[in-house]
Amino acid sequence: MIRAVSGDRGARALRRGVFAASILLAPLVLIPGTIFNPAIGGIGNGAANIAANAAANPLTNQLHVATYVLETFLLPLSVLGLAGLAIRRSPWLATIGGGLGLLGWLPWSALTAQDDLTFQMAQMGSSSQFVELWNRFTTDETMMVFLLVYVICHLVAYVVLGLALHRAGVVPTWAAWTLALTSPLTVASFATRQHAVLYLVLALWIASSVPAAYATWRTDIDALDKDR
Repeated sequence: MIRAVSGDRGARALRRGVFAASILLAPLVLIPGTIFNPAIGGIGNGAANIAANAAANPLTNQLHVATYVLETFLLPLSVLGLAGLAIRRSPWLATIGGGLGLLGWLPWSALTAQDDLTFQMAQMGSSSQFVELWNRFTTDETMMVFLLVYVICHLVAYVVLGLALHRAGVVPTWAAWTLALTSPLTVASFATRQHAVLYLVLALWIASSVPAAYATWRTDIDALDKDR
């Protein structure tokens, strides 16, 4: 019995620790990926994107791809952690927000592979065939489904998760609303083509993630204290 209780404590501590770390690291790791990403945006714009990758520093470009690979694992865990933080007091909003967030971040790996493909094309030298392949690849039905699911689901998820955290009262009010604000600001950044706004989004995301990560970790500590 003692071993079973001890094992349960350890598993719960590990789970909460992983979620807390993911919540905090997800926006932090995205900083170098955002800074060093040479892509100019726009599907079907192969010539400009390949040229931008060719002009970029290969080392920092590889760093951007590497951070995106890491984010493939951190981002889904982070939204599950946020949902888990709010689910006891706001079960429906937390479930919807966590579900949408998970669906929204799953296509991230495909988009990361697209960035790696662009990097490899740039390293091999631009050609009309590469440009045509890039344009067809980024606009075919498969990638369009990935892109639409990613854009719609993850943007809606952070609004819903912000509302869930606010309703649950597990983080300060400002943190919940700051998290929710990141989605409309992201839309505004791409709609106006103001890339600098994404840095504001990252700053707000990090600011809201600190109390959320701390609350997730404290939830674990509180649970352990109750078992003593």
